Amino acid sequence: MYDKLSKKIFVVFRRKKMSVGNKENPAPKVAISRRLLGGDAPIVINEITSRCLFSSFYGTLDSVRMKKVVDALLDTVNRNDNDIIIIDLSNIDIIDSSIAAHLKKLNKLLQLLGMEVIFCGIKPIVANSMVTAGVELENITVEKNLKRSLFKVYDKQGLQLVKKD
Repeated sequence: MYDKLSKKIFVVFRRKKMSVGNKENPAPKVAISRRLLGGDAPIVINEITSRCLFSSFYGTLDSVRMKKVVDALLDTVNRNDNDIIIIDLSNIDIIDSSIAAHLKKLNKLLQLLGMEVIFCGIKPIVANSMVTAGVELENITVEKNLKRSLFKVYDKQGLQLVKKD
């Protein structure tokens, strides 16, 4: 699926204030990587840029699965030199107080390791149930979706999305 998508979407990431690449002189820095850094259900971890990881959670999360998620993320962060991680929660159907506590702990652990954490993709129904249950995600960065998260990361890293000629 990624190969089909990559043929349809022609984008290059480049550092701001640098010239756009062309056939004779390619763009100076490609910021997307197909390298899978970790991943065993219910989690996938990929490198988005040389300094940013992307992780997405899948299915129903419980304490046992969250331990696997935390262990996988900490192992990947420890093995790589990244300083930002985007954690996509759009495939999670419920975040109860127990899972929220795990997410807070994960956020704190990653921050202690020098990572900036951006959560994204919380569904409206999940947000509603979290508010109803009194779950608060204070001191945690949350973006509406992956697109907004990526633009935030690009801006922080001096990258911008440009259309390929």
